[in-house]
Amino acid sequence: MSLTEAGLLPDRVEMIVRLYAEHHNWSTVKEKWHEERIHERGSRSSAQGIFRILKRRLQSGGKKLPSLTELQNLVQECPTEQAKAQLFYFYLLREDNLFRFVLHEVLRQQGIDRSEWHLTTDEIVSILNQFEHEDGSGLQYADSTLHRWGQGFRSVLRDIGVLKGPYDENGVAPSVDDPPAHVGALYSWNEEGKEWPDRPIGWMYLFQPPAHQETLLEAIQSSGRWTTSRLRDKTVIAPADYEGEAA
Repeated sequence: MSLTEAGLLPDRVEMIVRLYAEHHNWSTVKEKWHEERIHERGSRSSAQGIFRILKRRLQSGGKKLPSLTELQNLVQECPTEQAKAQLFYFYLLREDNLFRFVLHEVLRQQGIDRSEWHLTTDEIVSILNQFEHEDGSGLQYADSTLHRWGQGFRSVLRDIGVLKGPYDENGVAPSVDDPPAHVGALYSWNEEGKEWPDRPIGWMYLFQPPAHQETLLEAIQSSGRWTTSRLRDKTVIAPADYEGEAA
């Protein structure tokens, strides 16, 4: 339940990404992380725990999300803190299976083609209680832990602009700038292949209804990061560095 320990923490993730882009060495990044945060409250043990969670999350991107050096370049392009949080959100999605399960259920139960989603802590906890392991068992956590996890889930949605305040019960489709639009498309490409524009899962995860998805598609097609070509009478929209028959 690492979400109860860390949340999204975009400011700290940004620090780690910057340090890794500078040093390209995790030992040095860890050392610098503690040096830069030495005056903050909290024990060194707590800071190490958070560092381990965020490091694992960033490493989970693998080849499916931008490398940390590429991510640092995208962070520098972001016009808002919300846009940065949306970038880091995809690394959380890749690493945290439980977060992804709950998000899937919210979107499945409430639908993507809408302007608002009901996102109370109780709603999220009710979904957690539906989770089953392969052996049929549920989550073995106290109700208080599940409640904190639900609050953590909501805090992530506030960071990415779906919830506007800590007491809001309904979420809305947030604005999405070019860097997170690109990473959302890349996530969709890696999940769905050449058919991704028919099911842009990365943009769905950002609570973007179909009308917004069309606008985002136009935006990435006009960027230098994506190419549009024809393959067997079908339009293929692919990352610019894709080396396949559609390139």
